[in-house]
Amino acid sequence: MQPAEKTAPREQPQEQPEEQGRRHKKWISLVVISLGTLMSGVNASSLNVANPIISEYFNINLDYVQLVTTTYLLVVSALMLLLGRIGDRVGGHKIYLAGLVVFSAGSVCCGLSGSLAALLLSRVLQAMGAAMLMATGAGIIVNVFPLSQRGMALGINVLVVGIGGMCGPSVGGLILTYFTWQVIFFVNVPLGLLSLLVGLRYLRVPAPPAQNRPPLDILGAALLGALISSLIFFFNDNFHIGRWFGLVFLLVLPVFVLVERRHPAPLWDSGLLANPRFSLGNLVTFLSYCANMAVGYLLPFFLVELWKLPVGTVGLLMMISPLCMAITAPLSGALSDKIGALRLMPAALAVFIAALLLLLFLGPAPSLLHFAAGMALMGCGMGMLNTPNNSEIMTAAGRKYAGYAGGFIATNRNLAFCIGTAAATGVFMPLRQHFALTAPYADAYLLALKCVVAAAAVVSLLSLLICLRLKTVQPPETV
Repeated sequence: MQPAEKTAPREQPQEQPEEQGRRHKKWISLVVISLGTLMSGVNASSLNVANPIISEYFNINLDYVQLVTTTYLLVVSALMLLLGRIGDRVGGHKIYLAGLVVFSAGSVCCGLSGSLAALLLSRVLQAMGAAMLMATGAGIIVNVFPLSQRGMALGINVLVVGIGGMCGPSVGGLILTYFTWQVIFFVNVPLGLLSLLVGLRYLRVPAPPAQNRPPLDILGAALLGALISSLIFFFNDNFHIGRWFGLVFLLVLPVFVLVERRHPAPLWDSGLLANPRFSLGNLVTFLSYCANMAVGYLLPFFLVELWKLPVGTVGLLMMISPLCMAITAPLSGALSDKIGALRLMPAALAVFIAALLLLLFLGPAPSLLHFAAGMALMGCGMGMLNTPNNSEIMTAAGRKYAGYAGGFIATNRNLAFCIGTAAATGVFMPLRQHFALTAPYADAYLLALKCVVAAAAVVSLLSLLICLRLKTVQPPETV
């Protein structure tokens, strides 16, 4: 008999160098996106601490100082959809890198401003850069990460958002302890330049061929900007002219609808919005952020005015929610990649509703453990919801519309911030005055707050029902 022929051991397939390069670049791309997100997030939240000092520096009242924030928010909201479209046309990385330059330049101009007018103009420039970053960051992540890792990558980006919001007030306070308010803007420059240098080497997103690029909807963008501006100033009626902005909104809205119906590539993409996964997912985003902001805006006033807590203690208590969101967001993203976003989102909203129900039982006497538990559940609920929901929305849009979808989500979120805050104030103030007619001040205050919390719970319940409806919708194709 012939001896059995020895078979050579089977070699394991080696990873190709280009595949290794792609794997390497996607994580570096995520780092660059996260650095830009962190920079803009820390700047936005740290500036809130500096507003009283800026008011004193320019000798202006708080109504005018709020324009520093409102102008920024207005420009960001008005430009993101258009910039997302441009990113889809030319490559999102180009808009993102340009955004780093513009944001850094705007930060320098803000720090050098010698008057309120100069500061407002500089904030417009800075907001244009921030809009470039926000409109394209999520789209770049979708394009460089496969579907199996998309939720985890978006979750890490949400983690950075939470860290930025959480660290901003403490960073701002530390800077203002040793330096002037201008330094809050100057610290953006080295981080922006570092992100730019790394991004120039590693960020790449393919753009469609020139012949496949539809015309930009410039007129639609201008009308959308007018709509968003009038809506923001209608709800933030510091100068008691909100009714005129409401009239502007009603006049511009039909013109905008007519223009969008006739444009070959409208900014308000009715075809994409007809996709229930995209539209209902964005509705969940809007409602959940409205509820979160409505409660989150009033709670610091409650802690100071009713519980008489020191400002430092209030700051620590309000950090609980973003800290929990920062922890749960990447974990929920990784989990949603394995079990599916629509299995996780209803559970997230159930946690958020439980948090609101817990806050409904707050009393006039301080109970820090009770309050901390409610804030922790709120943060966990939002962290569990946002990452899988964003992944679901971006998947429904597909890589072709990744920039537009990212801009839409960010615009939607900003509008929810404005409307949630304004609605909370609009409900709380008249209710407190009404209840004060027949009850002591503390009881009237607490009852009015609980009405807002209860309304937020109802809105969150509506979001939960929408999530359950989403589970019955045909899933999009894998992209």
